[in-house]
Amino acid sequence: MKERLQQWRERIGAFWGRFSNKQRMLIGATTAFLIIAMSLFIYIASRPNYVPLFSGNLSEVDVAQIKQELDASGYQGQYQIQGNNVLVPEKDKYNLAADLTAKGIPKGDGVRLDIFSQNIGMGMTDRQFDVVERDAMQTQLADLLKTVDGVRDAKVVLTMPTKEVFIRPDAEASKATASIVVDVEPGKQLEAPQINALYNLVSKSVPNLPKENIVIMNQYSEMLEPQTDNGDVYALDQYEKQRKIKKDIEMDIQRNLQNMLGTILGRDKVFVYTYVKLNFDKTQREENLVEPVDKQNNEGIIISAEKIQETYSGKGAQAGGTAGTGQTQIPGYPGAAGTGDGQYEKTEDRVNREVNRVKQNIVGQPYKIDDITINVGVEPPDPTKPASLTPDTQNRIQQLLGNVVRASLSSQGTQFTQQQINDRISVFPQAFSGKQQVAQPANNMWRNIAIYGGIGLVVIAGIIAFILVRRRRNQEEEEEVLQAPPLEVPELEYADEGEEAIVRKQLEKLAKQRPEEFVGLLRTWLADE
Repeated sequence: MKERLQQWRERIGAFWGRFSNKQRMLIGATTAFLIIAMSLFIYIASRPNYVPLFSGNLSEVDVAQIKQELDASGYQGQYQIQGNNVLVPEKDKYNLAADLTAKGIPKGDGVRLDIFSQNIGMGMTDRQFDVVERDAMQTQLADLLKTVDGVRDAKVVLTMPTKEVFIRPDAEASKATASIVVDVEPGKQLEAPQINALYNLVSKSVPNLPKENIVIMNQYSEMLEPQTDNGDVYALDQYEKQRKIKKDIEMDIQRNLQNMLGTILGRDKVFVYTYVKLNFDKTQREENLVEPVDKQNNEGIIISAEKIQETYSGKGAQAGGTAGTGQTQIPGYPGAAGTGDGQYEKTEDRVNREVNRVKQNIVGQPYKIDDITINVGVEPPDPTKPASLTPDTQNRIQQLLGNVVRASLSSQGTQFTQQQINDRISVFPQAFSGKQQVAQPANNMWRNIAIYGGIGLVVIAGIIAFILVRRRRNQEEEEEVLQAPPLEVPELEYADEGEEAIVRKQLEKLAKQRPEEFVGLLRTWLADE
């Protein structure tokens, strides 16, 4: 057994001695890398996947109850507590949750509304009932506030108005008040919409509780004031939105002009800067129009028509008396005693027509371009001579930019003269000191990571393939040496018995008894030389 182990040790030593120092270092580094990678993989794969035992934010009391029950059931050391969450292995989650729920855990740290569905006793006084009801409302309201994104926990204190028999003139005495402390998650900040949502939830959940009677603060004693539409937070938010819109429009125009002029003149020969003035006034108007159905004849549809005709014919006595002799009569006018002959005819057409009644609610666009300025720097063909940029080229560039300015200002409905368009454009020759990089809308971080990761995998695969090929080649050479006939070394006689003669005898003996080791030794000497 010892001889076989010695043979294997000598073979391994001979095999390892065939490699140079660089090859040994490469093999050692690759082996260490594979061992570390495999160890990490086995460690990560063998670790249990911890998940929250109960979803939602638990209170400190809930965590303490769960911990106490798990320790009592012999599950100690197999769970983790992170903040207000209890983490257990995923394979044990549902069994543990079912067992704890059957025992009524977690019970919570307050009275809930479901207490009224239970037998709370017939001897409860009105004062006791009010206390239980208020505590239940506080607990339910705290649970409701925890559902808001960013709120980890909440404490609520309500002051309910006293019910009185007589009506008091002071209306404030009949309103409730609320004091709330919210525990915000680390790294998060409640925005204006979330703060307003908290105030609305509390105000709508408690009777007779106006928003001005609510006080909300975070765990850092910072007041969370409600934000109105005209508040500073709203104004800042609108400023950021308008600034982003303005910047996006400027960058779009600048990028398009840069690409177009760069294609014509060269990427490194032109630079474009655009400034845009926007109008963010939002207009809304209502129009009630009445239009004829038949626009050609300007008439509506006849819905009813009526024609009335009246005729009269009669013969009476002649006028009597002396003309103009009465006190109330006009001198020379015939007397009024008679009527004489008379005829009467009347024709009337009544036509009712229906017209189109159009009601329009027109909302103007929230922003439009009031003014635009475009400045273009062009590198002359000869950077040392700005005059080498011909006026003809400048005029063509200015004409092309004029179309862009005219199209951008078309929403105003005003016709601009050519001089007004040219005043908004500036084209000047300028020698550039460096290359202009056109802004790109997106980065290629993930693509670079994928490329470098692929290169790394290819390099590792190449190293592994080189080691395998090298090992197979060495095995083939070793088999050839073992299958070769034993080397016959003739007996040599030496006159002197010095050190060289002793070394030669040892080599001769090694070549006869162990030819494979002798060949490996020769290869090592040749490699070192």
